[in-house]
Amino acid sequence: MKHIMRPIAILLFLMIGSNVQAGLMGPDPYSSFNNSPFFSTDFSSGYWHLEDFEDGLFNVPGVTATGSGLCITGSECFTAPGDTIRDSVDGVATNSHFANPGSTGITYTFDAVALGALPTHVGIVWTDGAGSITFEAFDNLNNSLGTIVGTHADTSVNGTTGEDRFYGADLSGLIGVTGFSSISISNASGGIEVDHLQFGCNLVACGSGPGPIKPVPEPSIIALFAAGLFGLGLARRKKRS
Repeated sequence: MKHIMRPIAILLFLMIGSNVQAGLMGPDPYSSFNNSPFFSTDFSSGYWHLEDFEDGLFNVPGVTATGSGLCITGSECFTAPGDTIRDSVDGVATNSHFANPGSTGITYTFDAVALGALPTHVGIVWTDGAGSITFEAFDNLNNSLGTIVGTHADTSVNGTTGEDRFYGADLSGLIGVTGFSSISISNASGGIEVDHLQFGCNLVACGSGPGPIKPVPEPSIIALFAAGLFGLGLARRKKRS
């Protein structure tokens, strides 16, 4: 009996594993790009972009930002002399991206045509706000891949950086997902401030010009059953011999 159960167990593991959705990451402490999980990723076959907002503009190629009252701190809002409210990863008197209190947060949407392919790695650094934080990533068909909720906000809005956290996603463990169409991040209350928007594509197909990334084939149920039956046949032959 033990010879029969082993192939069945393997078959069930493969069937269950084929539907597991993974890929979301964070919240992780972040004080510089060296802390990014993508710091050592090879993007030479595709593209990579790190946006630190230091030019005072949101002009990221292939990305649209939506939210209530979006502005760049230090350029379009919070510009008073001696201002200590803004909280940027890059230090005092540097810039970040801000959405008004009472907003639904900030959503970054990626354009596959402009970028050549949807990113396979995406991330954003939450730097300030109030209440619990919710991060959500969406696949190439705009389906939600789930949410991450963080509760690391401190009680200060005066530029403290100890609570800064990275939220992101990559294609690890994702079956049939070819890239990310958008990410969103929000607070339970108050305004939200973020920095170091980062995204890239490290698949060979990313460097092939405009167009979708080649899909990753998902094992079919029929193929999995066939593999299980083949294993049962081998087990029975061994038992006879």
